[in-house]
Amino acid sequence: MRLLIISASAGAGHARAGSALAEAARLRFPEATIEHVDVLDFTGRAYKKAYAGSFLQMVNHAPSLWGYLYEKSDRRKESVVEQKLIRFFDKLEFAPFRRFVRGFAPDAVLATHFLPPQVFASSRRKGRDTFPLGVVVTDFDVHAYWVQPTADRIFVASDELRAMLAPRGVDPSRISVTGIPISQAFVKTYDRAALRQKLGLTADAPVVLVMGGGAGVGAMEEAVQAVLAGPPVQALAIAGKNAELLESLSRMKVPAGSKLVPFGFVDTIAELMAVSDLAVTKSGGLTTSECLAMGLPMIVRDPIPGQEERNCDFLLEAGAGVKAHGEASLRFKLKTLVADREKLARMAASARAAGRPEAAARIVEWVEKP
Repeated sequence: MRLLIISASAGAGHARAGSALAEAARLRFPEATIEHVDVLDFTGRAYKKAYAGSFLQMVNHAPSLWGYLYEKSDRRKESVVEQKLIRFFDKLEFAPFRRFVRGFAPDAVLATHFLPPQVFASSRRKGRDTFPLGVVVTDFDVHAYWVQPTADRIFVASDELRAMLAPRGVDPSRISVTGIPISQAFVKTYDRAALRQKLGLTADAPVVLVMGGGAGVGAMEEAVQAVLAGPPVQALAIAGKNAELLESLSRMKVPAGSKLVPFGFVDTIAELMAVSDLAVTKSGGLTTSECLAMGLPMIVRDPIPGQEERNCDFLLEAGAGVKAHGEASLRFKLKTLVADREKLARMAASARAAGRPEAAARIVEWVEKP
């Protein structure tokens, strides 16, 4: 078997979902040839920088603009002229990518971003590039761009998304409700007491995990300061690849009775979730799914308009999280939850009930009989 998994580096979540699928596929098909690639690596440097960078720039500096564009593009259909221009541009920009895929000769393709199936849509309509194609939606929302009529299967996070896709022209028999694929690290069971000891954490004060994404974005300093301004806690703060933020966190003054342990980029996030009582985080699709699988309640701070706001809505409805607007709101929500252990326990149980840690394994099952 030759399985190709394609993601796009437009935000870290798509690549993490692709890595989770590759991990699950290697476990299920140890003799198969499995490759995971970034579709943007086959484009010009300027295109990749513009495509991947524009999202982060808008999210960090103009979130309202991102929200407007997200909503507008979800409702608006391109004109015939626009569609022809997009197809012509894709034909030129993605020619190396198409050559690579055809040379790889996959028995099946899984895409964790809508761009790859969009690139192949025209040729598939013409009866070319007939390899089985599965599209994996990586949020608890389904934007119009994920509506890919030439895909053989679309994997979604919830029954609601399946109901939302069907009226958009996707045959319900081609929609599978699996959840969002996450690494096997979030499926394992951990020795919480041993991990706390390893990290120098005590058993008496609550542990709060503060995250801002792989790049350490999203007003992390303010979030950590707000967490430390409340009742005594042990805060684990993830700066990601942001070295400047890590340095700033390392110099932060910590109130008496509290503890701050800053980290840079880590590949042991599942362990940090396992020792935590509560996460203060953004609501990306992968982060949300990981927390749910670990039974970790969340305070979602200032969700970005668009998909993260929809992910947050899912958490609120599931009873697995609360939303905070600004530092004062975050301090209040944190103080309330830390003081109410019963509510925190109910939220943890709701998170586990909503989690789908087996999503990656279920998706790769399809590859056997697409």
